[in-house]
Amino acid sequence: MILRCDIVIKVLSSILIAYVAQAAPGVLSVSPSSQSLTAARNSPVTISFNVPLDPTSVNASTVSLFGRWTGVVTGSLTLEENNTRIRFIPSTLFAAGDMILVTVSKGIRDQSGSNMVNGYSWQFWIQTLPGNINLTEIGRVNIRRPGEGRIQAYGAHGCDLNKDGFSDFFVPNEITNDCRVFLNNGQGGYSSFAVHPIPSGSRPSTNDCADFNMDGNPDVAVGNSTGDSVTIFLGDGLGGFLSVRNYRAAGGIRGLSVGDLNGDGYADIVTANRSGNNIAVLLNNGDGTFAPRALIEANGSAETACALADANGDGILDLFVGAYASSEIILLLGNGTGGFTFSSKVAAGGNGPWMIAVGDMNGDGKVDVVSANSSSNNCSIVVGDGLGGLSAAVAYTTGGFPIAIDVGDIDGDGDLDLVTSNYSGRNWSVFENTGNGVLVSRGTLSAAIAGSCATLHDRDNDGDLDMTGIDEEADLIFLFENSPAVSVHESPSLPSGFALLSNYPNPFNPETEIVFNVPIAASVNIAVYDLRGSQIKTLLNESRSAGRYSVRWNGRSDSGTEVAGGIYLCAMTAKSMDLPAFSAVTKLVLVR
Repeated sequence: MILRCDIVIKVLSSILIAYVAQAAPGVLSVSPSSQSLTAARNSPVTISFNVPLDPTSVNASTVSLFGRWTGVVTGSLTLEENNTRIRFIPSTLFAAGDMILVTVSKGIRDQSGSNMVNGYSWQFWIQTLPGNINLTEIGRVNIRRPGEGRIQAYGAHGCDLNKDGFSDFFVPNEITNDCRVFLNNGQGGYSSFAVHPIPSGSRPSTNDCADFNMDGNPDVAVGNSTGDSVTIFLGDGLGGFLSVRNYRAAGGIRGLSVGDLNGDGYADIVTANRSGNNIAVLLNNGDGTFAPRALIEANGSAETACALADANGDGILDLFVGAYASSEIILLLGNGTGGFTFSSKVAAGGNGPWMIAVGDMNGDGKVDVVSANSSSNNCSIVVGDGLGGLSAAVAYTTGGFPIAIDVGDIDGDGDLDLVTSNYSGRNWSVFENTGNGVLVSRGTLSAAIAGSCATLHDRDNDGDLDMTGIDEEADLIFLFENSPAVSVHESPSLPSGFALLSNYPNPFNPETEIVFNVPIAASVNIAVYDLRGSQIKTLLNESRSAGRYSVRWNGRSDSGTEVAGGIYLCAMTAKSMDLPAFSAVTKLVLVR
């Protein structure tokens, strides 16, 4: 039998490609895992490879971490397990509730000199302390200069710009075409500010933060909503900026996100352009400047919102898009070289998606997307399947005309809660996550004239999430504070009702503390169960008088045997003479 030459060439080519892919360094596993929601504030980061690495290729330019609020994460890099595992130890604490982006560039090579075929990126979240979903307003800060008229502050970022460990606040202003920086006073407050004009600015709003030139200082990218330019502020590490420069994207930039799209270790930019009706990609030249734009059709109409995350588990950042006119959520898969291909799309669950955010909303370890649907007065959750597919949206009613959305673990129970900013509703809607992606409305927080933006961050560095809001009509910053769960050592007043509170720490090893409230004398039972419903450990079974108490679990069964790491359920039941029977369940995560 005579084989055709072209077939032989194709077969040999496929074998060669497979051999090269197998021989090149590849990531086998990472820790904390992608979309993990409860990493410790001092958590080490590990990356395991399929082959031993060349130690000289492992450095701060090939492995980097950046937090939305933490900013540039410094630390030490070591190689373990016969040079097959990288370990990064942070030198300072991550910001509580932060989302951390890890970037591994294709500059990593093995001991034979072969480089990674693609870079590898993933995100994980930092745990927060138990808190209160009902945030309290503690102050308002004027964004205007004395005697200044309306400036229309819209969009904000809470990154630590001067690297003092506290969350600063970067605010674009649409009418004055400038950005204003409020440095944290070290107690969670903002007062004086510096004004940074945008040359040829055109209603700046959407923004994101990264270290674009890899000098160790946070930089900021801002999209101009009625122009076609992205403005890059290169930071000086002191809260100011060394340079301000514009780059062309496309008309009506409403969404902007940053991440390494081509595996070179440098943060690139992608924008969603409502009037341009497309997506623009600006690749980093490797020095904090950017190559000419590449325009991509996202298969929607009036692309308005965007967010980057690894949606299919291949270590390459993918792009979620909100299309305003067609009211769709779209997923484009990254190809590792800076391009994207269409994967799937679904109806947004409401009309006019204005802003989106990403994170694991239902606790399955896969990326989901939430959307603020302006014209329908609702928000929605679209669950990702981890393979590039999207579920049908589930919608929840908000205040009038929601135009911004953010997620974070406000109550410290290990899942992502949600806040929408409602422009005509003059408020912010707060939703609590039940742990499986189902939201429960917890009411609203009032603005003066317009709820425009909300940032969920640990503004006062006490370990729980606070909220900082923007009112673009009144040009005010609203400071909302989280009240942490009362310590069992503080002798609080008597509880008003039965309650099983979030345990801490969670995840835990070797033990965790579980706090509960008893309003009147009652018989109380607290026990731990596995996910099959089998009882593992009785922690308490006795009468208690009114008060706040705690019990501890050390990860052992009633027989004293250590149980395996995983998710367990803590159930509390209580019976008294004068109140209805009470029962509640909370989730415990044991790490071995």
